[in-house]
Amino acid sequence: MFEPQSMLDFVIKYKVIFIFYALVILFLALKRKSWGVQNKIIILYRTKFGLSLIEKVSAKFKEWVILLGYVGVGAGYIGMVVISYVLIKNIIDLILVPKAVSGVSLVLPGINVPGMGVLPFWHWLIAIFVIAVVHEFSHGIVAKAHGISVKSTGMVFLGPIIGAFVEPDEKKMSKHSDIQQYSVFAAGPFSNIILAVVALALLSWVFTPLQQSMVEPNGFTFDAYYNDSFPIAKAGVVPGTVINGINGKAVNDFVQFSDEVSCAKPGDELKLSTEKGNYSLILAASPDNPSKGFMGITQIKNEFEVKDAYATGIGNVLYVAADWFNGFLRWLFLLSLGIGLFNLLPLPIVDGGRMVQVSLQRIKGKDKGNNWYGKISLLFLLILVLSLVYPFLSGLLGI
Repeated sequence: MFEPQSMLDFVIKYKVIFIFYALVILFLALKRKSWGVQNKIIILYRTKFGLSLIEKVSAKFKEWVILLGYVGVGAGYIGMVVISYVLIKNIIDLILVPKAVSGVSLVLPGINVPGMGVLPFWHWLIAIFVIAVVHEFSHGIVAKAHGISVKSTGMVFLGPIIGAFVEPDEKKMSKHSDIQQYSVFAAGPFSNIILAVVALALLSWVFTPLQQSMVEPNGFTFDAYYNDSFPIAKAGVVPGTVINGINGKAVNDFVQFSDEVSCAKPGDELKLSTEKGNYSLILAASPDNPSKGFMGITQIKNEFEVKDAYATGIGNVLYVAADWFNGFLRWLFLLSLGIGLFNLLPLPIVDGGRMVQVSLQRIKGKDKGNNWYGKISLLFLLILVLSLVYPFLSGLLGI
C-alpha cells in the first residue's frame, strides 16, 4: 500500500507522463463528439488529415507503390512463417526446457530490455507514433494506388498506447483481387520492417560513428549479477563498477575484455582492474558452456568520457543531440521490427490475420474459410497470451 509521501514521490518522478496523459484526456473530452469506440476498448478520433498526401503519393508513384506492395506480400508471408515458428518454438521451450527465458514480452516505458537498457518514455512515445503513422499511411497509399478509396485517417487510443489509423473502404476492397487485398494488408508490416532497416542503417553508419568520435572509451560496467553464487559477486565487485583492466592489461570496452578471457576456463584466476581498486577471482563454469570460464555478470554496457571539445557549449549540444538520436534509433529499430513482425501473426484484427482469412476463404470457401481462420487465430492468440504469462505463473507456482 502506498504511503502519502511515497505516492507524492512517484507522481513527481513521473510528472511529465502524468501531464502528457492529462492533456490527452483533456483533448478527448473537448473532442468527445468526434470520436467513436470500437470493440468497446479502442477509441478512434477520425479526421481527413493526410488524405490529400495519400492521394498525391499514390498518384505520383503509382507503379512503384504497386510493385512494392506486391513485394510486401511475399515478404509478409515469409515473415508470417518466421514469426509463427518463433512463437511456437518459444512456448515449447518455456514448457520443456528448464530455466528457458521467454522471447515474448511487452515493451513499455520503464521496462529493462536485456542488451538495450530501460526504455525512456519519450523514446517510446515518439517511436510508437512514427511507427503507427508509417504503418497506417502505407496501407492507405497502397489501397489508393489500387483504386480503393480511403474514408478517413485519425488517431487511435488503446489505454496508454497512442497511434494512428487509416480507414480504407472495406466493401470496395473486398471486391478487388486477392493479391491486391494482400498487398494492402501487408503494406503496413512491410513498411515497419523497412523503417527498422532505415533506423539501423542511420544508427550504424551515421549516428554511432558520430557519437564515438566525440568520446573516449574507458571500460565497461554491468548492472546485475547472474546470481550471487558466481565469482564476481563473491569477490565483492558491485554492479555499476567500471572495469578497465584484466591481468594487468588495460581494456577500453567489453569487446577487448571478452577477447582477453575467450580462452579462460573454469578454475582460472583473473585479476580485474576497476575504478575502485583491484580484485582477484576464480572463474566458475558457464551455465551455457561448462568448458568456458564465467564471472557471473549480466546487463553489460560500455562506458566512456566525453572529449573536452564536446563537454561544454555548442559542442555539448551536438553531443547531446547525437546521444539522443542514438538512443532513439536503437529503440525505433527494435520497436518497428517487433511491431512489423507481430502484425504478421495470424491473429484477429492484425494484418497477418486478415491475409490468412482471405487465403482460407479462397481455398475453403467463405464459411469454411472463416471457420478455419477462427480456429487458427484463436490458437495463436492462446500461444501468445501463454508466452506472456507463463514465466510469471511458473515463478508463482515454482515450476
